[in-house]
Amino acid sequence: MIDSVPSDAASGTFTIGETRVLVDCAYFAGSGLVREAANEILAQLQNVMHQDAAALLAWDPLAGKHVVLGNSAYDAATLIGLGEPYAQTEPHQRMLEQHRPLRITDLPYDYRQTKLYQEILRPAGFGDGMSSCLFAGDGGYAGMLHMSAESRTAFASRHVQLLSALTPSLGQLCNLRGLRAALLPADELSRASLVDHTGRPRHLDHYEAAICVEDPDFCRFAERLLRTPSCALSGIWPSHGSWLALRVERVQDPLFEHSAALLVIESPWEAPYGLSARELDVLNGLARGASNQRIASERSISVRTVTTHVERILLKLEQESRAGAAAKATREGLLRLDLMPAAPASA
Repeated sequence: MIDSVPSDAASGTFTIGETRVLVDCAYFAGSGLVREAANEILAQLQNVMHQDAAALLAWDPLAGKHVVLGNSAYDAATLIGLGEPYAQTEPHQRMLEQHRPLRITDLPYDYRQTKLYQEILRPAGFGDGMSSCLFAGDGGYAGMLHMSAESRTAFASRHVQLLSALTPSLGQLCNLRGLRAALLPADELSRASLVDHTGRPRHLDHYEAAICVEDPDFCRFAERLLRTPSCALSGIWPSHGSWLALRVERVQDPLFEHSAALLVIESPWEAPYGLSARELDVLNGLARGASNQRIASERSISVRTVTTHVERILLKLEQESRAGAAAKATREGLLRLDLMPAAPASA
């Protein structure tokens, strides 16, 4: 969705061709197809910037590093240098403070004598460059755009104005924290994260990150779940001596358009129906189809003790059978997800 035509374009500062490129880029940025949009925008900008290479990098706040959304003509080594190493330089800090694009020639010193230029850009054959830090709607850092050219005088002040008009749209595109609000919880106690197809968690706008995604066991569970047809699961997860209620839902990854991701919503949890910790443990055992003998053996308690627990569980859950208790536990999210088998059934 395009909020508006850039103000400079509306005022007639830009040519018709430049205005068209800006409008098209803003449209692509709001299309929802992140990687396709990034590469299309770089192609469109080439029509007015005439750069020889360009890359759009998004900042992933949970992973603490940049992700390449789109790239045109930079080789792998140059891309690496324009990520975390560039983010540690003085020009990057300057752009964070000034919120405007920066050319090599805008710096009060000879950037071509710096270590990063000598080791990364000069060997790649670039004589001029322009970059911009990008920001989300709330002002948070979202990423950066790099452009390079072989000529030492490729980028003029006009190009800075063009890029300045586009940076709000690029910031929207690079904001990896966003996800459809309808999927997210409304209560203030909930935390939420997105887990991508590699098992890596990502932060979501306006929500504290889920605690469970820091657990290596949960990361393995998430990777396993993504390989199954499950659409949604509800259950509990152990955390530092207490329990978390989890809702795990398969969604389309907003960064990798053709990949699934898991939306993880968690909140504090206490056992309902007056279930004790041992009864909850036994309930999980019987829900997995284990006999009283097996439940007793796995927990080093007597079969008679297990039988007593089962009777109390049925009474508290108001169920007449083990199957009924298991069904209710599954339906109400009372089962431990960390004890799920390798191929959990769809909820």
